Amino acid sequence: MIPLASALAVLLLASLAEWLHVRRIRAVGRLAFGPAGAPHRWTRIVPFLRVLSLAAFAWGLATLVVLKLTPPEGGKNPADKNATRVVFVADLSPSMYLTDAGPDGKQTRQERMRDVVEGILQRVSGNLRFGVIAFYTDSMPVVMEARDPELVRNVLNGLPVSYAMPVGQTDLGQAMNAAVKLVSDFPDGSTRLVICTDGDSVNLVPITPRPKSVKEVFVLGIGNPHKGLFIDGHQSRQEPETLQTVASALRGTYFDVNEKHLPTSVLGDLVVTAPPPRRGLSLEELAVLAMVLGAAVLALVPVALEYFGSDWKIAGREDRKGARAKEGALTPR
Repeated sequence: MIPLASALAVLLLASLAEWLHVRRIRAVGRLAFGPAGAPHRWTRIVPFLRVLSLAAFAWGLATLVVLKLTPPEGGKNPADKNATRVVFVADLSPSMYLTDAGPDGKQTRQERMRDVVEGILQRVSGNLRFGVIAFYTDSMPVVMEARDPELVRNVLNGLPVSYAMPVGQTDLGQAMNAAVKLVSDFPDGSTRLVICTDGDSVNLVPITPRPKSVKEVFVLGIGNPHKGLFIDGHQSRQEPETLQTVASALRGTYFDVNEKHLPTSVLGDLVVTAPPPRRGLSLEELAVLAMVLGAAVLALVPVALEYFGSDWKIAGREDRKGARAKEGALTPR
């Protein structure tokens, strides 16, 4: 009701102003328009154009203000409550920088993890919130409840999160327990945990069962599972047995993604077919359109009146000088 009331108030005030303006123009008609005493006939629609343009602009502006200031029902955005959380638990330990990953074995494990995550991000859609939990000797949430997947890409594209953790050996079990705790308060069945690691870790501590908030767990193995590379006094490779243990403890599924990406069929309802384009304009788009058209008409009307409103042109100073010079030249001496 506020936009309509605003538009009606502007309509009435503008109509009153135009009525007074027309009365004043009639009083000085010959002075303004010459011997005819009136402008061209088309100018009769100008008062109506100005009134309607001002009302349309007022309605559009009031509509946008109301849409932006009106809080959602319940004080929270219902989209947040119904959103699906995709939380990546990323291994950023030194072993992830060893080069034995990818189909040709020439990528670092960290690069392969970034490619696998990118493959997931390109296929998922819908009402999603993204998160990244990084782990090494400790675990920390880097991004949570993000709407923009670019934040996930930024974390996995060389952000030096591991420097904020103590130096030591990777503790995969503690990292999983910390990740589960961080997502336990989300709505039931709203979260998918995607764990990306090579499985190189100290002995696993007992892993906490996944909470009701977690619907699925994917444990993605990175690195060559057959041949290891030397680091920190031991041979490091992808540990399928360890990763399978983690997946079983969290009632999830283990996938070796060192050479192949995670199958699309596994992502389930995260892969949403884009709906057909919506027909017509939304209320917000209509408001913007009303403002643009109203402002355009108000800006163009004075220009049209100046050049096409009347045939009578008031002589300026330069015109008067030219006329006097011409009269002087014609006067006989």
